[in-house]
Amino acid sequence: MDHATNRRTLLRAGSVALGAVAAHTTGLGSLAQGTPLPEALVYPSDLRYADLRHGFNLRWVGSPAYIALCSTTPEVQQVVQDAVDKQLRITVRSGGHCYEDFAVGNNGGVIVDMSQMNGVTKDASGRYVIDAGARLMDVYTTLAQQYGVTIPGGTCGTVGAGGHISGGGYGLLSRLYGLTVDYLDAVEIVYVTAEGRAETIVASKNSSDPDEQDLLWGHTGGGGGNFGIVTRFLMRDLPPAPEQAHIFFHAFDWPALGETGFRTLVQNYGNFMAENSGVDSPFKGLFPGLAVPQAGGQIGLFGQYVGDQPDLLDQYAQAVEAGLPAPSANSGVRALPHLLAQSSDFSTLPWLEATRNSSGSGPEQRGKYKSSYMIEPFPDAQIDVMLEYFLHSNFSSPQAVLGIDGYGCQINAVDPAATAVPQRSSILKLQFQTYWTDPADDDANLEWIRSFYTAMYGEQGPVPDAVMDGCYVNYPDVDLVDWPTLYYKDNYPRLQRVKARWDPLNIFNYAQSIELPSAAPAS
Repeated sequence: MDHATNRRTLLRAGSVALGAVAAHTTGLGSLAQGTPLPEALVYPSDLRYADLRHGFNLRWVGSPAYIALCSTTPEVQQVVQDAVDKQLRITVRSGGHCYEDFAVGNNGGVIVDMSQMNGVTKDASGRYVIDAGARLMDVYTTLAQQYGVTIPGGTCGTVGAGGHISGGGYGLLSRLYGLTVDYLDAVEIVYVTAEGRAETIVASKNSSDPDEQDLLWGHTGGGGGNFGIVTRFLMRDLPPAPEQAHIFFHAFDWPALGETGFRTLVQNYGNFMAENSGVDSPFKGLFPGLAVPQAGGQIGLFGQYVGDQPDLLDQYAQAVEAGLPAPSANSGVRALPHLLAQSSDFSTLPWLEATRNSSGSGPEQRGKYKSSYMIEPFPDAQIDVMLEYFLHSNFSSPQAVLGIDGYGCQINAVDPAATAVPQRSSILKLQFQTYWTDPADDDANLEWIRSFYTAMYGEQGPVPDAVMDGCYVNYPDVDLVDWPTLYYKDNYPRLQRVKARWDPLNIFNYAQSIELPSAAPAS
């Protein structure tokens, strides 16, 4: 069989794969018997290899034996089987935006690249089918334009659906609509049995098999690449895409605010969120954001509102800016992707246009990231630490920033055990970030962000208590000591049981992958 004929055969097989595996596991023999490995295997001698071996974070460059550009589920299954037979380590990449080296940090193994599987369709039962390699902006565009619905996903439009959804799927519409995983009805996944056989299953909510229900649950915030390779997500009852987005952006110069003004700004912001993050809050259509850069940059206060009370956006601005000097002229510096100043004040745009405008992720650079959730506003001691590391630090970078995003409302309407995302009572989500281009600057940037984080939370990180609530698994951080508790809290033992059932050989592993129950405690 020639390559062209084989490719057409595989594409036809992929088009019926959902029906073939809708209710049961399918062994390699029945799904892909006699098919060779995909045509698109990229080896080190291939000109494409240099680009495909690294992720968005340029700190991470792998040296895999080859990269498999899979176009269908049968191809994924065949690649997995071949790698298992050859005892090659498998990692999976959807969009390549993993903050750590979990996707591309694979030396001598196989990187399964899902970027060719990027469809967004609707099946006969009315479920929305999102391929794991689909980029978020393409997902938003297709869902809105063809079906009038959306998912409450993230702001970076080039992120792949595979990792984003598996880790929870949080974005500007989450206070209104919840997390993306709250709409997940089924997943199609290639996994490996205890006998070393690659098989495919569609695990659905309505399955009579509790193990399959557990597998689906594991993908509602358990992180990507833990149990196998997701090829498709099937969503049901997606919310309507908004017609318009009302946007607000104000910038504040550090010298104009000073220490007193900054303290007031952060306190006002935290207090507003504490008062307006309940499930029934009239502000649930508001996504608030605060970006804090180092001295020399501009502090950005952002808000996006969707709904029929756009005057709430002005109420939000007045509450947070009470007691502050007038905003500064916007210099055009964009501290975070979603803090793009659509105007210097208030504006209204078609929602999809606003989403496109704020979907950039900037150039590929080196980076380091950390996260935390908060249940209460900032204690004074944490504001003191912010002032020390942003206003008085010996380290200076225009790309060192703390993003403080709003949480709560509809997110918190879901029980912490209903999905694998346990943070269902928080009001704020923080993302610590620093970017640079020269490898010679690695140590300075890493020292700054690590010492900042430790000064905020101590060596153990933001351990869940009356104020803090752990970390976001989609902002992975290998520095975390007790990461199972910080990411998953009480849900971790169940995730380990899912791992034992669906990946008993620990084929799918990386530095912070779910451990088998018999594994030693994380350290």
